[in-house]
Amino acid sequence: MTNPIAVFGSINMDLVVYSHAKPKDGETIFGKNFETFLGGKGANQAVASSRTGSNVSFVGKVGNDLYGELLRERLDSENIDTELLGCHDGESGVALINVVESTSQNQIIVVPGANSHTRSEQMSDQVLSSTDILISQMEVKSKEIEKLFLRAKERNCYRILNVAPALTLSKSLFSETDLFVVNEIELESLTKQSIQIDSLDSIKESIESMGLNNQQSIVVTLGSKGVYIHQNKKYEFIESHKVDAVDTTGSGDCFIGALASSLLEKHDLSEAAIFANKAAAISVTKKGASASMPTTQEVLKLDKL
Repeated sequence: MTNPIAVFGSINMDLVVYSHAKPKDGETIFGKNFETFLGGKGANQAVASSRTGSNVSFVGKVGNDLYGELLRERLDSENIDTELLGCHDGESGVALINVVESTSQNQIIVVPGANSHTRSEQMSDQVLSSTDILISQMEVKSKEIEKLFLRAKERNCYRILNVAPALTLSKSLFSETDLFVVNEIELESLTKQSIQIDSLDSIKESIESMGLNNQQSIVVTLGSKGVYIHQNKKYEFIESHKVDAVDTTGSGDCFIGALASSLLEKHDLSEAAIFANKAAAISVTKKGASASMPTTQEVLKLDKL
């Protein structure tokens, strides 16, 4: 099967506790309930792309443990091609997530496990040649992303980098990225500049300091405020849809996966961001990361509300 979108990245078992409040240092509190979900930024983005109509390959690694078996099964259930999902002789990645229900915000601790052993060589030149859009994040080794992006360039593959977690990029990885997708914290890390989230001028100044070339673009996600786009020396702000948030885990991943699906349909970046913004708004109204990703039909239905 030809898969025009490939996601090179992390896959975790999300262990999620919902509580009424965030515990203080040294404090023990009761949680409301506990659930497990398919997670990891890479897996979340792959699910979002698949549910919004794209054929997707996932390139990553799980451990040879029970979580590894369950994670592979859950990707398969989302119609994601797992042929390039390797198995490491060790533990799968896990994420410990506390969601505070009163604010819908979360705190996350990730133990990478098998993700640390994901390698660019898992994706052959033949597979790359049939890939139109390649997505990655910083939960796998940046050197491996850099090597894969260099090979992808030779095959005219559009490369999207989600700079999360917020890490320093090598000059090579920076120059080999076509589209950056970051939130305000990640933008500050990239530019080493503080920004005022309520000031678009502040965000614009920060973007301009990056020194993007004419072929590079960036999307800055600003949570409930919306998204800010820079492409072809032009800037655009897109407001978010107002919804009652339940769980914001994975909303940024939802945005990226839906964005890639829309770009694949030959929409320009502005149109794709509008679509992705709607998808992300829907995702925060549901619990879980990958479990909250909407379908194209749900996104289109939002237009009619």
